[in-house]
Amino acid sequence: MAGRYKASSESLVALALFSALGAAGLWIGGVAVKDFAHARDSLTWPAIEGVVLSKDSEDSNDIRYAYVAGGHGHESRRVRFLTGLVYDAPTAQLRPGESVTVYVNPDAPDVAVLKQGGHGLVFGGAAVFAGALVFFGLGGVIRTLTVLLRSSGGAVEPTPEPASEPKSAQ
Repeated sequence: MAGRYKASSESLVALALFSALGAAGLWIGGVAVKDFAHARDSLTWPAIEGVVLSKDSEDSNDIRYAYVAGGHGHESRRVRFLTGLVYDAPTAQLRPGESVTVYVNPDAPDVAVLKQGGHGLVFGGAAVFAGALVFFGLGGVIRTLTVLLRSSGGAVEPTPEPASEPKSAQ
């Protein structure tokens, strides 16, 4: 009896891990789609002038800038979207107090970037990775549930039909 509970608890741990793997894949896929959509939309965003507030070091992309959009002042640290990571950041030559071109989302002025766009290969790689996580997570959940059902005797076995008795001729 103890062996059955151990196998069951191990299966439940496996079920939880495979579920988490699938959920992580769904989350990564959602983030990638949203990021790439924003990155592609940013190609049409208007350019406004902003000012660099601070920068960690000369080689760093960690920059803070301010701009005015929609009648309000905004601050941001976003240089580019995740799917635009293959592009060079336009921050190497910037110093605090210098002006910078900021591309602002007209529908949400608190969202801005210094480099527009995203790269399709980065999005494709993220989508393939997310798809693989969902595939293996879902496959693991199905396999674990199958093993659990079989070990608990809950599997539905086909029942043989009763043999028909020959009719006697009368």
